[in-house]
Amino acid sequence: MTQGKTPETCDLLILHGQVLTLDETRRIINDGAVAVTGTRIVAVGASADLAARFQARRSIDARGGLVHPGYIDGHTHASLHLSRGAITDNPRPKGGKLGPGAYDRWINALDDEAEYDSALMAAVEMVKNGFTGFVEAATAFEPDAIAAACEAVGIRVTLADPFLWDLVGGEPSAANIKRAPCDAKRAERLLGTQIKRNGNKDALVRGHVALYGLGSATEPLLKAAKALADETGNVFHQHQNFMAGDADYDRGRFGKDPLCHLAEIGVLGKNVCFTHMNVLTDAEADAVAQSGMALVWQPGNYMFYAINRQAPQRMPALYERGTPITFGADVAKTWTYGELGYIAYLLTRSDGNYLPSESLVEMFTRCGAVAFGLPDDLGVLAPGRLADIVIRDPDLADHQPEVNPLRQLALVDRTKGVDTVVVNGEIVLRKGQLTRLDETLVYARARASTRRMAERAQVEVEVAWPIEGKAVR
Repeated sequence: MTQGKTPETCDLLILHGQVLTLDETRRIINDGAVAVTGTRIVAVGASADLAARFQARRSIDARGGLVHPGYIDGHTHASLHLSRGAITDNPRPKGGKLGPGAYDRWINALDDEAEYDSALMAAVEMVKNGFTGFVEAATAFEPDAIAAACEAVGIRVTLADPFLWDLVGGEPSAANIKRAPCDAKRAERLLGTQIKRNGNKDALVRGHVALYGLGSATEPLLKAAKALADETGNVFHQHQNFMAGDADYDRGRFGKDPLCHLAEIGVLGKNVCFTHMNVLTDAEADAVAQSGMALVWQPGNYMFYAINRQAPQRMPALYERGTPITFGADVAKTWTYGELGYIAYLLTRSDGNYLPSESLVEMFTRCGAVAFGLPDDLGVLAPGRLADIVIRDPDLADHQPEVNPLRQLALVDRTKGVDTVVVNGEIVLRKGQLTRLDETLVYARARASTRRMAERAQVEVEVAWPIEGKAVR
């Protein structure tokens, strides 16, 4: 301790890490430390200094591993997570049952138990891959089930009201979801009801304002959502300009490029975050950059649906112009959480451009905090910020030779080597294992739920090779 001074008490002291602060100067502190009291970080600095300053109730030796802010996923359909593998990725499936129709059937088969099971598995997968929070994509029929699953794991989530739409236009699913009829009165009644959860910024579960989007909302509903977000100080999310078809629909009804029109009627702004935005004209890219809005990028979907044939990617250029861009797993078809940065890097290089590792790390952290709605509380390791922290295991072959921590984290380690995860000051993952739940029980529940859902949704799981015998689990 410092001579002559009584040491301060803290709840948790992480020592001897390579700390990526993501602060205003983007400091990297070798042999760094982070002190936590309650739900907040109280100090970040050199291990020697903080070890002398604090007497901790619990200490963790990071052993030189990377210590960084928790990643945040900007757009996850938590209720659909267990459809991965059950709904085929084959564009020419045997039964011809791919595309939105398969997802519509899955959605219509959901009940509260299935939503809980799916969200529980998604939350576990996120935590084990270094994520401490996510934005639910406004498609959970029972937000309380998603909230319960996230609280059980110990991960943050911000929720919105399910499937709000009042126009069957650019999104055909608006006519097909039985529990979410396309109805203006329903949308008006439910809009913003989840923001009741925002009384305590330290709470794991929060709410935001959202519409489904993709041409399924009239101008009055769009304006009402933005006005409510303005009035309550929350973020307004929706899907937008995913493919050429839905962008063309909006262009036809507005008489001009969709994002230009939305800017003109006051729907864009710094508290707005749209997901996908794959198909943009030059004028729309200008409108996005000038508005200060944030975007959620799904480069996997851009490649999965061959959208490169419809439109050039705009995200790297928009990021360079100052647009906050984060990643969203959407429905985890053929990827897991934390891999989208790598996909984005390779996609950008395939165009002859370059998105550096430091940008990818910022997208997962600082920009994720913007999408979540807490840019001053998350995404940075600094005093006063919420204590959402990830410690990586340095003793991995893939982690060597420890020359460039940013490239190592963003492009090589990705989802590997997550040793410890702290959310809200609580250790929810230690040495790669959950502290609140038995993982084997979660996995068993997920497998059983997927089998039940596939049968209810009439989804025939396709496996190319013949399978003999009964499954062990």
